[in-house]
Amino acid sequence: MMMNYDLISENPESTVVAEFEPGFYSAAQYQSEAEMEQDFINRLTRQAYEPLTVTSEKELITNLRSQIERLNGIVFEDKEWNDFFTEHIGNPNMGIIEKTKTIQEDNIKAWTRPDGSLVNISLIDKADIHNNSLQVINQYVPEGGAYDNRYDVTILVNGLPLVHVELKRRGVSIKDAFNQIDRYQRDSFWSGSGLYEFVQIFIISNGTLTKYYSNTTRDAVSKANQKNGKGKGKTQTSNSFEFTSYWATKSNVPVFDLMDFTQTFFSKHTLLNILTKYCVFTSENLLLVMRPYQIAATEEILLRIKTSTNAKTYSKREGGGYIWHTTGSGKTLTSFKTARLASRVDDIDKVLFVVDRKDLDYQTMKEYDRFEKGAARRAGEPAGVERGGGRADGRVRGDVPVLRRLHGGRLRPLRGDGGFLRRLRPGQAGLWVHHGVLRHGVRQY
Repeated sequence: MMMNYDLISENPESTVVAEFEPGFYSAAQYQSEAEMEQDFINRLTRQAYEPLTVTSEKELITNLRSQIERLNGIVFEDKEWNDFFTEHIGNPNMGIIEKTKTIQEDNIKAWTRPDGSLVNISLIDKADIHNNSLQVINQYVPEGGAYDNRYDVTILVNGLPLVHVELKRRGVSIKDAFNQIDRYQRDSFWSGSGLYEFVQIFIISNGTLTKYYSNTTRDAVSKANQKNGKGKGKTQTSNSFEFTSYWATKSNVPVFDLMDFTQTFFSKHTLLNILTKYCVFTSENLLLVMRPYQIAATEEILLRIKTSTNAKTYSKREGGGYIWHTTGSGKTLTSFKTARLASRVDDIDKVLFVVDRKDLDYQTMKEYDRFEKGAARRAGEPAGVERGGGRADGRVRGDVPVLRRLHGGRLRPLRGDGGFLRRLRPGQAGLWVHHGVLRHGVRQY
């Protein structure tokens, strides 16, 4: 007899915490900015971040070398390291856009060693995120900037500064921290070897309120040609406070306080997942960091795919589900990232995006093209339009989203299994999709 089991726990590696009890902080706990900074570092240290003292760019680069060597299990010769660093990391021709692309899309570099052997050098391990090292430095002073800036706290991932935190004492507007980072971008992030242009995510906090945002935002293009104080003419990107976001729990309860934010967002698993999985670098050269409800929705869908496959409940009501998001909440971005991640699951051969009217077909294709050029194709277009999704094991399969309209047309036959992402108006029946796919050869979805 078939036994039914109720799920009592799931996915202990979730990026977004399901529940979190905020701490109580009395007025006596309010600190100066320096005390807040030290307390923040102490909390990160207790969460297994390695504290590091760095006083010069030379020390920063020396640490970077040792971390890259550790990650890849190699030892560079001095000249070899200088050549690799100059070509792939400290290249003066690389700006924020090129460095963001390196982290998000081109993190593995093919390299010829002095003995002629070919190796792949990873800057960040996306297949096994816990292979990456996390270090924390503070009060770093860059060399050669337009002004003598002093940065509050920086998170190094394998020696590269990928997350920067700017703090203000409680009672000071959080926007002051935002404006300070804007000045850093203009005055000194580009200085020296430009390592701080690798920063992907900025955190701003006055202790009471804490927000995060990416190194580029949608309004960046209008200000993209600002010149730094020394007149080097390097393309800069700007940010708008409008696009800063609060972190939240799975039930969408905001996490405001810096201490609470540190325990949730800065959990090593969460931070590394956001950096490696839940950022999208668009064809317009903008980095989008997904919001917590988008990440939670994505992980719920992926979990349902895996559990329904294991339980063999695919093609049944209990094997499916739905995510409800409001207008303007970024549903298309959520579906895009979900489709990309789902397409890499071994049991998924195709991911279909089903829409119920033509305007959504055009709108979705346009958005998908913005997230990744040529990432999707309409039904009936040549298969060559499809793009293969990179896999950790080096294999590539043609597995990116395919748009299909069910109304006024037919689903073309598919071989193998299929997963569905549907963008339908409320009230559209699941049976509409169910019968449509069964008629055309998809048996497991």
